[in-house]
Amino acid sequence: MSDIRIVAQATSVVNVTSLAEASQVVDELTAGQFSDLHEHICNSATIAGFSAVPWEELGMCDVIIEPTEEPEATRIYVRDGWPVAAMEFDVGYRLVPGMITNRWQQN
Repeated sequence: MSDIRIVAQATSVVNVTSLAEASQVVDELTAGQFSDLHEHICNSATIAGFSAVPWEELGMCDVIIEPTEEPEATRIYVRDGWPVAAMEFDVGYRLVPGMITNRWQQN
């Protein structure tokens, strides 16, 4: 069994002011750029399902929505310029290890 765990950021203090502000939605990526970024996340991330990600963590992220006409578009969450998670309609969240907390894998 592997001992790879997703852990919280080094600082455990939640930035309340960033939670009060709405996440910025970024839609400046082309379809090809979005696809490349999503592929990178899929190759390095762990599937965590739908309910494993704390809303406090997602509230501190910017959101990139897949450039498509479908209502169930994939969303990529970015913090400080780094991709931390992707939310897919039929899979749930894919978390980049060490970038965001997975509440089901906490000790």
